[in-house]
Amino acid sequence: MISETSETSQTQPFPLEPGQTAILLDQVVYEQVLACVDLDALYSLEQSITLLAGDLDGIGPDRAAELAKTMLDRALLRLPDDMRRYLRAVSWMACDGCELCDPDARQGRPPVSAGTSPRRAKQFRG
Repeated sequence: MISETSETSQTQPFPLEPGQTAILLDQVVYEQVLACVDLDALYSLEQSITLLAGDLDGIGPDRAAELAKTMLDRALLRLPDDMRRYLRAVSWMACDGCELCDPDARQGRPPVSAGTSPRRAKQFRG
């Protein structure tokens, strides 16, 4: 006798094929990673570099924009290795955030509150 659950699974197709499921999962992960990136800050940085490069003699607006794009592209390509190196370093650190390890505490600044990122607070000043 065939059980009712196996009979039901044979008659109802899966909503997605395995390849489609992999593509969907990849897109979900990509969107989550993208949500971690401050795109507004990257745009502002690119604009700042473009303006600064455009002020140089012999650099036109198109060349300045291309230079800024190239510089950001190169920096972004370095992120995966740097991020993994950073995560490995954090995992072996035995410190719980003492004042010796916290750069804000060493400089006499108040601690960063939960939910804020000290890295995002820094702005490029040209």
